[in-house]
Amino acid sequence: MNSSVQFFSCVFHIFSSFVLVFESLQWAAGFWTFWYPGGSRSGRAFLLPWHVFFGIFIYVLAIATSVTGLLEKSIFMQSAKMIERFSTEAMFMNSLGMLLVLLSSLVILALVSPGPSMIDTYRGSSE
Repeated sequence: MNSSVQFFSCVFHIFSSFVLVFESLQWAAGFWTFWYPGGSRSGRAFLLPWHVFFGIFIYVLAIATSVTGLLEKSIFMQSAKMIERFSTEAMFMNSLGMLLVLLSSLVILALVSPGPSMIDTYRGSSE
């Protein structure tokens, strides 16, 4: 088997494993802490930043897996002479990868930026 095939297969399995493991842990912790009626308010307040952090981390890993898959497919198709370097298909795959990164960074920006009510709180508004 070609070493590049083994490398890309390994990268795919590592990313997929991390996403599955972290997503399972995230779901179980969120279920136990936020949905289970016996959870305390202080426990929820303590776990909320970690819950948000690991949620964003899982999202980034999923996007990295998608972009890696596009890269893998593009490299294999170019090495097999199925597409040329600057063909329409190659440009589409590159554009799709850049669009994925752009949209995912906008989602992350929306997640970490404060909402309108928080901005009013920071300004000292009494409304």
